[in-house]
Amino acid sequence: MALNTLRIQQFRNIAEAQLEFRSGINLIYGENGSGKTSLLEAIYYLAHGRSFRSSRPEKLIRYEQPAFLLNAKVEMAQQILNLGLQREREGELRMRLNGEDLNRVSELAQLLPVQLITPESFKLLLGGPKERRQFFDMGLFHVEHSFYSLWSKLQRVLKHRNALLKTQKRYNDEYAYWDQNLASLAFELQALRQRYISALDGAVQPLLVDASWASGLTMQLYSGWPERIDTPEQLQQLLQQNFLQDLRLGHCQFGPQKADLKLKVAGQAVEEVLSRGQLKVLLFALKVAQSNVIYNYGHKKPVLLIDDLASELDDNSKRHIFSFLNTINSQVFISAINTDQVLPAIPDVNPALFHVEHGQITIRTE
Repeated sequence: MALNTLRIQQFRNIAEAQLEFRSGINLIYGENGSGKTSLLEAIYYLAHGRSFRSSRPEKLIRYEQPAFLLNAKVEMAQQILNLGLQREREGELRMRLNGEDLNRVSELAQLLPVQLITPESFKLLLGGPKERRQFFDMGLFHVEHSFYSLWSKLQRVLKHRNALLKTQKRYNDEYAYWDQNLASLAFELQALRQRYISALDGAVQPLLVDASWASGLTMQLYSGWPERIDTPEQLQQLLQQNFLQDLRLGHCQFGPQKADLKLKVAGQAVEEVLSRGQLKVLLFALKVAQSNVIYNYGHKKPVLLIDDLASELDDNSKRHIFSFLNTINSQVFISAINTDQVLPAIPDVNPALFHVEHGQITIRTE
């Protein structure tokens, strides 16, 4: 799977662009504010139906225009798929696949597995559990077909149970019904997550074999409930025992919605013992490993977007990161201020070059 072409209309400062990409590395360069990140944002929006920079869709539409439009051709299983997405200033989102309307963003996301690395991506390692859940669940979404249905059922159960906490102040048969469903779904999802984390760990370890500081790296999935709980029946009992506290909090405090991925080196949390440069290398390793797992087990070629690659990287960190990119099973889009920040580090790769200036994107050769 690869993003072959992309047409952008009235997106941010890009009035019109018709682009063809390579299946390997695509380098986007230009001065700050030129529109490099807007190009990456357009690709991200096509896959996720939302921006990684703004929660207000109207901010993405070019000044005084009624809507932005994205059209792409995606190669999948030796077929070319035509994707279209339009967001109007009033907020309406329209999506099409091969001329047919789509109703759910997940249908687009399933076709185009897009990961993103920006200077803010440190939240994966330094932020709360939600960041890491979103990370490994994104990979699981593209590897395990049953994941999305299971995850959706779990969200409905949690919604019903939390709504019940606002109206029913005593534990009754209705709570028992939702708790039984929650416990059963929780263990199903936990099994999928654990299998995925094992695959992810197997993919990340070879990437860091030359990084002495990563020796002894471990990845442990915290389920969202105490380790002593090892059956759905025990989890259901725990939910009942903690009902009064859930009532005070207004939400369920145990379950897969509380899961986390704990990363440690020599038994200590990575954020406590690694330098910022080392954490950035680890971040890249995790993203590249996830791309490789999606490729190997989900049989899709993912897209990796890297914004401002050279930010805060010393030479040693760059060496590690570019070694990852030389072997990645993904289509890669990299933004940088100039080509000298990237090209010398990938001598065996011939990337496509796109120069961006004031929203105008041109193909270059060097």
